Amino acid sequence: MKWNYHVGYYRFLDEVNMNFQLNRFLSIGSARFEDMEDAASRIRTLADWRREFLALAENAEKEGRTLNAMTYHRAAEFFMIDGDPEKEKAYGRFIELFHEAYADDFREGLIVEERVPYGDGYLPVMRLPAGDGKGRGTILIHGGFDSFIEELYSLCDYFRLRGFDVVAFEGPGQGAALRKYGLSMTHEWERPVGAVLDHYGLEDVTLLGISLGGYLALRAAAFEPRISRVIAFNIIYDFFEVLARRRGWAFEALLRLSTSLGLGFLFNLPARRRMRRDPFVAWGIHQGMSVFGVDSPFAYARTTRKYHTRDISPLITQDVLLTAGSEDHFVPLDLFHRQGEILTNVRSLTGRIFTGATGNQNHCQVGNILPALEFMADWVDRHAGVASNAVELEPASRAG
Repeated sequence: MKWNYHVGYYRFLDEVNMNFQLNRFLSIGSARFEDMEDAASRIRTLADWRREFLALAENAEKEGRTLNAMTYHRAAEFFMIDGDPEKEKAYGRFIELFHEAYADDFREGLIVEERVPYGDGYLPVMRLPAGDGKGRGTILIHGGFDSFIEELYSLCDYFRLRGFDVVAFEGPGQGAALRKYGLSMTHEWERPVGAVLDHYGLEDVTLLGISLGGYLALRAAAFEPRISRVIAFNIIYDFFEVLARRRGWAFEALLRLSTSLGLGFLFNLPARRRMRRDPFVAWGIHQGMSVFGVDSPFAYARTTRKYHTRDISPLITQDVLLTAGSEDHFVPLDLFHRQGEILTNVRSLTGRIFTGATGNQNHCQVGNILPALEFMADWVDRHAGVASNAVELEPASRAG
């Protein structure tokens, strides 16, 4: 299959987070533009979002548009809060439709589903063998805070089509590892990565982490010598700082003070008050509590302080690729430069800032993802087996 990735980033809604998700489901999902545009005309609240995407999913199923229905169930599920029975139902239907939509790929061995023992549960794995016996190496791929490997299939399959053996997995806090096996996220990402490498006997791999995976992958590389190349797609650098800077200086000051001093009451009270007023804040905090397996807004905020690369960056000795979007609404661009500056012992360092020149200036290059995939695959080709000290940080004016 040759993937036709959607090109374009649209202002469907003024609310930046919902607007990004609409564009994400166009870029890496199987949404139709006309459906996104039509639904957006009636969406103002999270309740609207839920209603519209459940309706889109039902209609797509009735019309036999399996890929569309799959994506719309995932979209509906995205902004639901854990404990909502409709969330689990939508997730389950998303998984069922994924298997229906790609039944031929499963039969032909293009997708092999397995699981790796980990702790008291398992890590779900989706392998995409290159198939010709002459693979160009293995790329190990994982998502970040709230992605599923099934929705990343089009990205993973791009690398298979380029000749790589792909092993994609869900670690603790992600997808079925959380939903089915109750595994909460860990900042010690070398543990799940090591489990996957052990299970398949892998060496000399490229590790690619998406979104928050940009932190997780770098963390794993710092402690796992079987990783030869690592890609942060995109960088995070400091997850706590990313979250703290999104809600204004007053919120940031309160968050820093309360988590530094361990004063949970100082944060929990105003956080819960704001959760009652703002459904987006309520959703975000509930999502974080679920992923990290904690029981209060303060515990969630304090846990995010573990997710930074300041201490582990000097331990990374592999070839490293850092990517960023020049207009990322989620990760401030200065963190890209700060991340690069502290990778002092890497074998080689390449940085790429994608800009609006080709419409991929957003988080994880939503809007035009193909140039990013091409750049990453070309980078792996160039650096497989290379042991140079070259630094290839590209200025924003040349990126795109």
